[in-house]
Amino acid sequence: MITEEFLNDFIALYKQEFGKTLDRAEALEQATALITLVKITYKPMSKKNWKKYSKHLDNPDDYC
Repeated sequence: MITEEFLNDFIALYKQEFGKTLDRAEALEQATALITLVKITYKPMSKKNWKKYSKHLDNPDDYC
């Protein structure tokens, strides 16, 4: 559920970033789409996986 406060913050941030003021309906649609995208793509990483993959941050060519 998107709160009024969140929606107001989203509208302000969107205007700051893109220079366009969204109406409330468009802001709700955009915010919902963003939240859905994050929910679909974000997967927490275990400490074990972080240790495994973080060693490649300094030399990403070794990872492939």
